Amino acid sequence: MHWIDISLPPTGSCPETDRQLAEARSLTDSVADLQKQHGLDSPAVTRRMEATGQLLFRAVTAHDTGAFRPDPDRPGAEAPGPDPRQTGFHLVADRQQVGLPWHWLHNGVEFLLDKYAIVVAEHGSRVPEVDPPRLWMQRHSDALFDRDAVSRDRSRPEILFVPGHGRDEIRRLMFREADGIDLALAAPPTPTGRLRIPGAVTPGLLAARAMLYQALHFAAPTSQPPEISGAGENRWLAGLMAAAGHPEAITVDELVGQEMEILGVDPVEVALDQAVEAYVRHGERVPVGSAATVASTGSGWMLEDGPVSPEHLGRDGCLPPLVFSNSWCSLDWLGQRFLDAGASTFLGTAVPLFSRPARLFAALFYGFLADGHPSGGAHRNAALALREKLGPEHPAWLSYGVQGYGCLRLGDL
Repeated sequence: MHWIDISLPPTGSCPETDRQLAEARSLTDSVADLQKQHGLDSPAVTRRMEATGQLLFRAVTAHDTGAFRPDPDRPGAEAPGPDPRQTGFHLVADRQQVGLPWHWLHNGVEFLLDKYAIVVAEHGSRVPEVDPPRLWMQRHSDALFDRDAVSRDRSRPEILFVPGHGRDEIRRLMFREADGIDLALAAPPTPTGRLRIPGAVTPGLLAARAMLYQALHFAAPTSQPPEISGAGENRWLAGLMAAAGHPEAITVDELVGQEMEILGVDPVEVALDQAVEAYVRHGERVPVGSAATVASTGSGWMLEDGPVSPEHLGRDGCLPPLVFSNSWCSLDWLGQRFLDAGASTFLGTAVPLFSRPARLFAALFYGFLADGHPSGGAHRNAALALREKLGPEHPAWLSYGVQGYGCLRLGDL
């Protein structure tokens, strides 16, 4: 697979690009209100995605009219995979631009995702030469020189399934998603990965054991922001209060997933203050559809026993290379944070969607990943397969985006 790098002009250097991007951001933020009026899976949502994609296309071509010319001689990178003729566009953008839904790019005739894989990041598509290199990067480089080489001593990479907070009926849907992923990974004649499905994952457990896995898959409601039930809130706060009375029995870090480094302040009191502050912010209503809505509920993923942030998981190099956050609008507000914390590739949702298409997409993505496709190609193939299942007017196939390295393969993990 050939990746072509497209560098966007820095913010402020091209007024026309900035104007188009500002309009695209405004249209993106309006999707949630549109879904309120017409429904999450309305064709009107797909048309709004198309209009936004045309603005994004004009924003790029205002700076470079030939930006989307699929010339194999253009700067970029090669990625091993089952379809060497496939081309992908890797957009290199400022931090403020990375969170936009670049997979909606539309040239006025069709979505570019119809023909090309699309990934965005602050860096280029070529895997850097770092010392020491991450294991997947080294294996990726080795495969470029010897595409037929098969390392017999490699163990199958393991993906940790992380269920989010939710009512019992929602948790049942989460584990149905896990079943679909597990079946997809086991489908190839020679399976290349396995899913680990624990009964429960706490913030402390995740922070301590994330480094043991090669990928994280977080499952939570995709149709609405995370909500804290009364039972969940009381259980979490009760646990913190119990720790205050018996600090030797359990560490605060295990309860809230944080390493308290504040000197001269009671760590349990700090944790309680942070918990209460998060719930107070949760009660403040900010515009639905903005990244601030989710950010106001906590620092990151909401697990059964409290929140855990990408920054905390990234301490000491704990994050695995691949992170898939199948949760509400995660692409914009979590993607760059996970990449900053150490992940190499992030997949997430750009808009709210129902649980059934979310489960279908996850299974399709891991199925293509298990077949040897790199992450960017697996994302495109999964999107097109979902469109085939649900129809071209259904917005679910355009609901997921990729940030980071599109060349990452499951076999290299």
